[in-house]
Amino acid sequence: MMVTPSPPPASENLALFVAVLVVAIVVVLAGVFAVVLSVRPNTVPTPPASRVIGVNVARSSDGTNWVLTFTSVPTRLTPFNTMLAIVTSGGVTALSATPLGYLNYSSVGALYVQAQPGGPVAVGDRLLVNTSIYPTGFGYQLSDGIRLLAYGTLQ
Repeated sequence: MMVTPSPPPASENLALFVAVLVVAIVVVLAGVFAVVLSVRPNTVPTPPASRVIGVNVARSSDGTNWVLTFTSVPTRLTPFNTMLAIVTSGGVTALSATPLGYLNYSSVGALYVQAQPGGPVAVGDRLLVNTSIYPTGFGYQLSDGIRLLAYGTLQ
């Protein structure tokens, strides 16, 4: 006659079950942790480039023009998406926002002169603005049609 061993006590079954359950939870958590780390970007995102035009304002040697020279320029500006507006000292529009490429000295008293003709707006580019039409105290504004990029007073 063959004797079959008696089943282990219930407490041994419970201990084995708990051990298997703990191992399974650890494996699942390790997998979730690995997925979370692999999805996270490895680098810190860089902030957008500054959208400001640096401008030096001076008077021409003969006194007939304001010379606005660009000393710093953000990328992706063209003479056709960058606008000049001029306002009086009282805030009234003297020249509505006009793309730099369309400024005409004989009709509006302002002209855009590129340091490197045909390219984007760049450092060294200049605006010539007639001092008779736009006297001391008038303000200039440069924008990209959405954001103000530079402003100041003609003085």
